[in-house]
Amino acid sequence: MTSVLIETGQKLSALLKRQDDTADRRELVAEIHDFLAMLEGIKPVFLHGRGLAPPIWIEEVLGIAGDLELRVIEGPFWDATDYGEFPEWYAEKSRAQLEPYRAWYIYRDDAVEMPVRRINAASGRLSMTEEAQLLGYPVCCVNAHYERANRYHRGTLAILKRLSNGDDNMMQKLFLGGAQLTPVTQQEIEDFHEAFDIHEPRLGSWNMCHSCANGTNSASKVLSMQYSKVIQRAKLNPI
Repeated sequence: MTSVLIETGQKLSALLKRQDDTADRRELVAEIHDFLAMLEGIKPVFLHGRGLAPPIWIEEVLGIAGDLELRVIEGPFWDATDYGEFPEWYAEKSRAQLEPYRAWYIYRDDAVEMPVRRINAASGRLSMTEEAQLLGYPVCCVNAHYERANRYHRGTLAILKRLSNGDDNMMQKLFLGGAQLTPVTQQEIEDFHEAFDIHEPRLGSWNMCHSCANGTNSASKVLSMQYSKVIQRAKLNPI
C-alpha cells in the first residue's frame, strides 16, 4: 500500500505543477492531502469537485481514482443545513440553488457505499454527524461550519426584511433577483462577520471551529498530525 501511496502522491503533485496561476493552489494542495488520507483510511470518503478547482484538475483526479479502481459516485452537493428556524420559502429556494451542481464521492471501503447512495438519493440531505463521519472531519468543526451557515442565513433574511420593509413577496423577489446584501445594522454586521470567520487547518480541507483554532480542542490538531504522517509516508516534498 505504501508504494501505491507514493505513486499516487507523485501523480497528484505532477498534476499540481501543470496547473496555471488561475487555480487556487491552497485548495488543490488540500485536495491532494485529502485524497491520500482517503487512501490510508483516515477519510472514508473524498469529496471531489465541490470547490473552485479547474475542470482539467477534476477530470484528471477522477482518472487517477479510476486507475486505482476506487469507487466513484457522482451525486448532488451534500448539505446538512437545518432550515427549521427560517421561512419555508427561504429553505426551498436555498436548497434549489444547490440542485444544478454535482460532485463526486470517492472511496475505497465498500462499507460506505450504502450511506453515500442513500444520501445522494435524498438530494444530498444528511445530518451533521453523518457528514463528519463520512468525510472524516471533526464533528465540532462540522457543527461550527453549519452554525456559520445559519448566521449567514439570519443576516441575509434580516437584510431582505429591511430592504423590503417586511413584505414577504418582495423579500422573495429580492432574494431570487440577486439583490446586494450589504449588512448595515449591528446585528447584520455581526452575523456576516461570524459567517465568514474562517480558520483553515495547516493540512486538510475542513474549516476549524473556534475551539480547535484556539487550541482548546485537540480534534483538528490530532487529525492534522494524522495527515502529516500520511504525507511523510507518501514521501511528498513540501507543496
